[in-house]
Amino acid sequence: MQQVGYAVVQRETVSGRALEKAILEKVTMRMKASQTDDPSGILYLMNALHQNRELWITLAIDLASPENEFPNELKASLISIAGYVERNTHSALRNRDVLASLIEINESIAAGLDSKSEPHGAAAGQPDLCLVSS
Repeated sequence: MQQVGYAVVQRETVSGRALEKAILEKVTMRMKASQTDDPSGILYLMNALHQNRELWITLAIDLASPENEFPNELKASLISIAGYVERNTHSALRNRDVLASLIEINESIAAGLDSKSEPHGAAAGQPDLCLVSS
């Protein structure tokens, strides 16, 4: 019972933006860690790529939602990135350049979600850069 209470407090104190950044960083770390010549590493890479693909599918679904308040141009750009991830995930298993591009995408988006930076559009009164609607 106490664990449930802790989970509620933790969920309420972590912003959507910080949570998204943490998830992107975790998936990215797994993709980086899987870059090994060890033959068993392919299973780890497959799992990491699957998690990354699922993350981007989830983000694309949310971005396409009418409730998502992002500017249409930004939504279109992020959905396009999700499409790239979808189309290239399988190729990343055998092509390190494709894997590197997926890692670079996640790192760039995570940097944009960095809570130390000014929120996207803050000066213009646009919504904060939090990829998934609350």
